[in-house]
Amino acid sequence: MHLSDIREQLTKNGYLPSNEIVMAAYGALHGVPLLVESDPGQGKTSLAMAMGKAFQLPVLRVQFYEGLTDDKILYDYNYQRQLLSIQAIQSALQENLSGKNIHDAMEVAKTIDFYGKDFLIRRPILESIWGEQRYVLLLDEVDKASEELEYTLLEFLDDFSLSIPQYGTIKAQEGMEPVVILTSNNYRDLSDALKRRCNYLYIPRKTKEEIVEILKMKVQASTAIIEGVASCLYQLQELRLKQTPSISEGITWAAYLQKLMDDDDFDIKDSLCMLCKNKEDQLLVQETDILSNILRITSESEK
Repeated sequence: MHLSDIREQLTKNGYLPSNEIVMAAYGALHGVPLLVESDPGQGKTSLAMAMGKAFQLPVLRVQFYEGLTDDKILYDYNYQRQLLSIQAIQSALQENLSGKNIHDAMEVAKTIDFYGKDFLIRRPILESIWGEQRYVLLLDEVDKASEELEYTLLEFLDDFSLSIPQYGTIKAQEGMEPVVILTSNNYRDLSDALKRRCNYLYIPRKTKEEIVEILKMKVQASTAIIEGVASCLYQLQELRLKQTPSISEGITWAAYLQKLMDDDDFDIKDSLCMLCKNKEDQLLVQETDILSNILRITSESEK
């Protein structure tokens, strides 16, 4: 697969890639996990979703958070099924164990495999290497989980395998290795060990021209609205907001503006609720001249 093919497929599926993004995607498609960092809302998660669509691969997404444990992302055992199985064969066990000492009873118990394949619960990471198809595996916001959980990923990132003590080592079949994308918002520094196992991509803030192109791809709206929304999103990136609006929020905002612009009851100032998600940010935007740029959309669209 050529770099131009990757660029074409991502663009067809609504993602505008830079040269660096195309190169990083190439590496991920050829077996090297990709760590993507940026400010929130710059298209990290969207890249993984676009790659799934572009190359017709299902996306397995793991959302990391403080307190997440490895049994939620790697694998687990179905303990309820184990218990039910024991109850189902209880009478046979009692008959087989009758008259035996503890050592002999333990030898009989060893022949019953309660940690076999049928009792394993495939969490997303195990599923990504055991499934019968290739996946995009999105490990989203890994910086929000503990360092201990981060270190449990290292074996998997090394060679797409997992060692399960009671079962054995499971490794992805050749050609079926998942396309692994890890994202980080720099909530904390990730370990050197994890970074060494990944290619690295930093997505900078979008220029106004890039935002315009993304909006054109994603929303049916007039040129005036697209230009106005892009200008506002770009300027909002420069403010010290508690939560800078993402490109996806801008897309939703532009779509609503297109629908509501001709409504006599519509006041574009009220639509700030779609961009600024807390009181402090709304007040800060209202105190700047960015609001006048938003208001200018109305007059431009009516020309």
